[in-house]
Amino acid sequence: MHRRTLLALSALVALDATAAFAAPTHSGSHAPVPPAPPASVAATPHGPAAPAPPKAAPRTPTPKEIAYAVNRALDYPYEDVKESYLFVNGKAYPYRSLGRDAMRDATIATGGGKTASVETFLRGRLGEVGGKLPPTAARRTAVIGYGSNKAPSALAQKYAASVFPRGWAVVPVIKATLKDFEVTHAAHYYANGNLPATLQYAKGARSEVFLTFLDDAELRRMHATEGLDEKSARSWYHFAKLSDLTLTPHGGSPLRQAHVYLDNYGTTAVRGRTYSLAKVHGTPVSPRASQRRVLDLTRPVVRSVPVSAAVRKTCRAYQGVRHFVCATYVDPCVRAGRTELLMRRARPFTLPRGSGIRYEKVAGSTRPGNPDIYKGPRCPARPDIG
Repeated sequence: MHRRTLLALSALVALDATAAFAAPTHSGSHAPVPPAPPASVAATPHGPAAPAPPKAAPRTPTPKEIAYAVNRALDYPYEDVKESYLFVNGKAYPYRSLGRDAMRDATIATGGGKTASVETFLRGRLGEVGGKLPPTAARRTAVIGYGSNKAPSALAQKYAASVFPRGWAVVPVIKATLKDFEVTHAAHYYANGNLPATLQYAKGARSEVFLTFLDDAELRRMHATEGLDEKSARSWYHFAKLSDLTLTPHGGSPLRQAHVYLDNYGTTAVRGRTYSLAKVHGTPVSPRASQRRVLDLTRPVVRSVPVSAAVRKTCRAYQGVRHFVCATYVDPCVRAGRTELLMRRARPFTLPRGSGIRYEKVAGSTRPGNPDIYKGPRCPARPDIG
């Protein structure tokens, strides 16, 4: 069902490893991963946010769950990733060279000043990766990661053994520059209260992105975490292929095509202005805004959505934008109502006729809303809004 991006491999072959990768900025064998969420917090597409779906009556999240969700929401899209890395079961190993294949003769730092080829490293861990070498880069799908999907902590949650049936994941994550697109704040509030990310065409912009090379099982899991369900009439994101791109892995030759998840709600617009993610490096066209700033900007847009006295009491420990995030997290009806107002003003994803870039939907509905696979808290009055 999923078409491989073979051009990605040829570009990776051409990478000059010495020029492409700087020395790591962190110590040890992998990038720091935030502490695990409280046990009662469910892992969800943009970070663990909502409590596990109740079997009976809805319950109020605990103060610990609320604090975790609010802090995680305001930190989106999480840690700043400095370089390309190989993700292996929750850990990130920086690439030292890519060789001919990022999954075979490429070299990674394994810790303590040591390096090894990816093949040698994985052969020493076959018991942790399914008993045989995972597929080569040529047999994987190249997907542009531009929000939390570039972060080791987000991948660790998405591919944790408790939620990924296969139990293991090995993913090359390659730093690249994408021309004529910027990474913006999407126009819907996610379950933990944050605004996730999406792409917007912006002539002249340059955005730092990360190519994730996923095998079939990893791609299916990523679909689910993006709220994409082939059997559902609604979805948070849909999966598309963009062609005739200028997408350049650092130190390598430009790619002409890659796959990408595009948010069905569009880009958040406040008084007609869109905002790019402050944590994404590059030269955007829209002004930069942190998660805290863009949430604060949207508050007047959605102020008409009522917040019950019970929710205000639950969130009484928070003020300002943190109280706003808390209410969005605690009450799915607040979240749905706010999303409904925000999406009315959103800027949909479009490609101008003169852009020269081609778009093809590959999987998922383009209709915004909660997919059938979403089992988190829903608003009874607006169960499909998202």
